[in-house]
Amino acid sequence: MPSKYFRFLPSLSDENRYYIRDIFIFFLTLAISVGFSELVFFREEEDISFYSKLDTYVFILIPFFILSLILSYIYRNRRNRETGKIRSSIRYRLTLAFLFVALVPSLPIFILSSNLTGRLIEGFYRVDISNALRSANLLVHQVERENQKSFLELVSRFRSGLLREKSDGFMIFQNGIKDGLIEKNEYYLGYREKNKVQFESKNLFRQFSALEYTESSKSGIYLSRYYDPEKSYLVAKFDLEGDRTVIIAERIHKGMEADVLNIINATSTYEKVSLWKEKIPFSVRITIASFSFSMFLIAILFSFLFARRISKPIIDLANATKKVSLGESDVRLEKTEEGEMGILIDSFNQMVSDLKAKSDELMHTQRIAAWKEVAQRMAHEIKNPLTPIQLSAQRIQRKFQNPKKENLESVIFDATETIIGQVRVLEHLVKEFSEFARMPVPVLINQHINPILEEAVALFRDTSDIEFELKLAENLPEVFLDKRLFLGVINNLIKNAVEAILSFDNSKEDMDILETKRKKIRVMSKLQKKALRKSVIVEIDDSGPGLKEEWKEKIFEPYFSTKEKHGSGIGLTIVQKTIIDHHGHISVENSKLGGCKFRIELPLELS
Repeated sequence: MPSKYFRFLPSLSDENRYYIRDIFIFFLTLAISVGFSELVFFREEEDISFYSKLDTYVFILIPFFILSLILSYIYRNRRNRETGKIRSSIRYRLTLAFLFVALVPSLPIFILSSNLTGRLIEGFYRVDISNALRSANLLVHQVERENQKSFLELVSRFRSGLLREKSDGFMIFQNGIKDGLIEKNEYYLGYREKNKVQFESKNLFRQFSALEYTESSKSGIYLSRYYDPEKSYLVAKFDLEGDRTVIIAERIHKGMEADVLNIINATSTYEKVSLWKEKIPFSVRITIASFSFSMFLIAILFSFLFARRISKPIIDLANATKKVSLGESDVRLEKTEEGEMGILIDSFNQMVSDLKAKSDELMHTQRIAAWKEVAQRMAHEIKNPLTPIQLSAQRIQRKFQNPKKENLESVIFDATETIIGQVRVLEHLVKEFSEFARMPVPVLINQHINPILEEAVALFRDTSDIEFELKLAENLPEVFLDKRLFLGVINNLIKNAVEAILSFDNSKEDMDILETKRKKIRVMSKLQKKALRKSVIVEIDDSGPGLKEEWKEKIFEPYFSTKEKHGSGIGLTIVQKTIIDHHGHISVENSKLGGCKFRIELPLELS
């Protein structure tokens, strides 16, 4: 997420803003994970507590958070390429590495120690076991309710007959035979008196006695059910005076006893497991879930801390390297780390110190060499007018020594004219030299460069038959410029291009139509993005004769000129000095138009 959304915190550094952004991404990912889990896994579950869902939240959060880190890493690399600013993309790689190392070994244990595997499988395949068992139980109970009404009527009549008369075991037995409870195979009748079974139609009294009974709609009659792989019964029990109990049962689910028993057992087991998951180990589940979530948060925290500890010196070193590349020599890093990183910081500081010393030495040597070169060229240039001055003075001297004085006035006039002309040449050389020595300091203001290029081209467009092509990039950022000096640079380069094309044009004896169309100057601007900086590029191409390879190395030297008659050799030296004062760089190379291409690179940010 771009840092501009956190600019409402002006007191924080960029590093702290990045941390706030990472915290925001984490909580956003956490919210997305919780929402995803609720929609996919718990949409139809209403009675699950928060702590029971916690393991699922953590399991979903891990891949979501790792995905967010990967996306942040991709976004940070793209922003580094676009802006040219150094940001910590290595931190995301280190964080991902630490998370993988911390979480991957513990992830299988976490999955196996929770009920998450089954829930994920059920959610993926949409297997709803509880609803399936509930539906099967409803079918079983529906069949039992259909038999229960008639069975209760039978038991109620049998009980009423016993209550109207003073009954004993023999009478109960006779009434059972009368109602078919003894002879028919689908019924059971049993009688117990004072904890002793007096009689039963089948050997099931002990099993029926162990059942749990609930009171039915008929007062005094209690119902239960008995399930067996071979026979299932609907069981009724009522008590008589004198600690006596009668149990009557009717077979149900004939032919389906084993299937019904499976349904009842599966339902009972599932309910016990659900009860165990929700009630019995509740504190244990809370402890495991809380511990897992805490370990995940601690892993994330330490991943960020370790990643920052490793990446910060690297980022500081990269920023310092950028400053050195922009010309700063008083750059020094504080040694906050030992080991390899400390050695690297010491090496960098030593390198900068050595570079500064050698730069000063080189600058001194270059300065001496430059002044030596200037002095030699000045001596050569001064020597040229001194020769005619000396010859003119000697001519006047010889005329005065000659006893014949004819044409004395003419000789003196011609000689003085020559001397005055050559003195003016010397004055011009001294003026150019002094102007070069005291060039004005530029006042750099952030402004657009395209209007300056358009203004320069407009000055030359209609002065000749040369075609001018403007290829200016749109939406260029502003650059720090001194408009007056930079306009002079562009004017000088275009003027040189025009003179080169015209001199090349005049030197040709035979011109055809194709060669006439080659008279062209192209002025271009564009944005250049590199890993450590962004720059605005200005290129000026011409279709002139071009430069010899040996001239390209000397083209910016003082008093070097390719113009045979009127070149002073100062113009391009002043151009280079002005571009350097703008913290830029100028170079010359061959142009696709056939002539020269001067390339100016200006940084967007000043060091």
